[in-house]
Amino acid sequence: MHETSIAMGLLNSLEELARKEGAKRVLKVKVKIGKLSGIVIDSFVFAFNALKEQSPRLKDAELIVEEVPITYRCKECGHRFQTESVFFPECPKCGSANLELIRGEELEVVNAELEV
Repeated sequence: MHETSIAMGLLNSLEELARKEGAKRVLKVKVKIGKLSGIVIDSFVFAFNALKEQSPRLKDAELIVEEVPITYRCKECGHRFQTESVFFPECPKCGSANLELIRGEELEVVNAELEV
């Protein structure tokens, strides 16, 4: 389960940030995870919550996850659209399969709230 190693990496980064900023604890962290990222959000949240207990600075941290939808731009007509389908989508406007992925693969830390 790679979600555990990703959660561990995030927690290590938060611990380092808290130390660098002289924070007593991390209150919240918000992340964006794309539907095509390959990350199972429930597993990631579970791992984060289980592992954060090992650090006094992180044990009360709230994880907020924003799931980023799959968004394409049609290279034929320029139409932008969101879809749930990960397999061979086509433009709902012109039917073309010549698409550019715009969003949906993200794994991004948006912000962290610290208590100093």
